[in-house]
Amino acid sequence: MEWHIITGSKGGVGKTLLALLLSAHSLENRKGSLLVLDLNSMNADFSRLLFYQKEEGEPLAIAIPTQERNNEQIVLQKTFSLNHQGYPNYYVVGWPLNPFRMYDPSMFAKLLSTLKTSAAPIIEEKLGIPPLETVIIDTNYHFCNIFSEQDIDYTEYTEGALNRDSITIWFMWVYRQLENLIRLKYNDATVIKLTAAAIERNIKSHRSPKSPFMHVFGPATLISSKPQDGEHGIGSFIARKIYQAITQNKDVHIEELGQLEDLSLGEGVSFREWLRQLDIAHIAAEKDGDPRHHFLDILIKATRVPLKNEGDSIERPMNVIPMSIYHNELQYYTDGNYRDVIAELRNFDIYDNFSKLIR
Repeated sequence: MEWHIITGSKGGVGKTLLALLLSAHSLENRKGSLLVLDLNSMNADFSRLLFYQKEEGEPLAIAIPTQERNNEQIVLQKTFSLNHQGYPNYYVVGWPLNPFRMYDPSMFAKLLSTLKTSAAPIIEEKLGIPPLETVIIDTNYHFCNIFSEQDIDYTEYTEGALNRDSITIWFMWVYRQLENLIRLKYNDATVIKLTAAAIERNIKSHRSPKSPFMHVFGPATLISSKPQDGEHGIGSFIARKIYQAITQNKDVHIEELGQLEDLSLGEGVSFREWLRQLDIAHIAAEKDGDPRHHFLDILIKATRVPLKNEGDSIERPMNVIPMSIYHNELQYYTDGNYRDVIAELRNFDIYDNFSKLIR
């Protein structure tokens, strides 16, 4: 089974959009059935958005064992999205009965294990769709909330029901996270590095054999304050371009990120190696003006990896995903009444670019 878990350190930077892109790609290229699980309590309407006026049959519920008296309940609803030929691709949307329950590493491992051992047979038998092949989980968690820094807590992944599964952890990067990790000013930097190392020792992904992490960044993750007109350099120039597009309700394509998308693929990069490349790029970046607006410059330098013994040739690590396009229409997509949000998403350039990046 293949798992995709969406994480990040900040809300409003595109995690749910990433979950939708993955869902659309999975439905278009699937071999088995798909479950999309909504664990994002900050956007509890995400699951309803997926099956808006497209419910197939009655919802089902499964219990997730907990240490508390009452088990957690996950609701499963069969729905569909229309493919390019206008035929339905059926899949399942899931959400917790209590969307505000917080998951720790132990309970999250139980959730995944129960979905595989209990939910998968129910989906196949009672909902009448093929065996469960892919699970996409949209969360509002940092990966440190749902994975441990201790190897002893990974038994379910190394010896239990999940031990042969591919588990990919998608992480949305923002500048504040990078700054905290590089400067080591706060205890969370140590926890993040230890947790990432434990994850890489105990969890494997078919998408990137070297590391289960997929590092994602794009226009929405790059701007956290208004750039000043006097700032210069690539970071500040593109920061202004993105900020103007967002505030003026315009689409934008970041050419520098597009060039990264077109690079040849190299092997994956470990979390530790990625941080080292970011640190080197951070030192080389412009220091005048607001450093947050040079974040893109840092990411570009870190992503461009020289090929060994190939002169000036460069490549992109396979688990670094630059998103070059911002669509204004998608900014408030969760507030709209889309009849089929996944089918609609396939009409945007961002979907085509994303599909090429992960093919």
